[in-house]
Amino acid sequence: MRISRFPVEVARDLLDAGYYRVDQLAGRSPESLLTEIKARSKEKPGAHYLPALKMGVYFAETDKPDPKRLFLDQWL
Repeated sequence: MRISRFPVEVARDLLDAGYYRVDQLAGRSPESLLTEIKARSKEKPGAHYLPALKMGVYFAETDKPDPKRLFLDQWL
C-alpha cells in the first residue's frame, strides 16, 4: 500500500486482513475494517486506527485526493 503518511502498523494490520491493494478499500466502511482488525488482533487498536482507516478509504475512493486531507488530524 502506498498512502502518504499512513501509519505502518495500520497498513500491516490491513495486510494481515487480506487487503493488499489500496483499491480494495474503496466502498468499505472504515468501521467494518476496524472490526475486522479487532477480530484478528490480540491487542486493542490505538485511537488513531479509525482516522487512518477513514483516510485510507478516502484515498482509495478519490481520483485526485486533496493533499491537505492526507493527515490523520483531518479525520478526527
